[in-house]
Amino acid sequence: MTPSTATTERQPPDKATLYCFACGHESRINGDWVIHVRADSLTYECPACETVIDSRRNHEALAAGSHGSLGFPARN
Repeated sequence: MTPSTATTERQPPDKATLYCFACGHESRINGDWVIHVRADSLTYECPACETVIDSRRNHEALAAGSHGSLGFPARN
């Protein structure tokens, strides 16, 4: 028996892929997500079911507006 040269195994997902935990929709981070840009955050919303799947805050803008009284947990 000769080994096949075609790759039939499923490749691991791209690290830049986001998944909706509510409906299973998946797309690249720059794909079809509805992105809400605010002064202090960036929110990704699923285009299929409108679930917010990620909210990223701009730590520098938040800290600047807090006059030094705002703290953030250390990232692992």
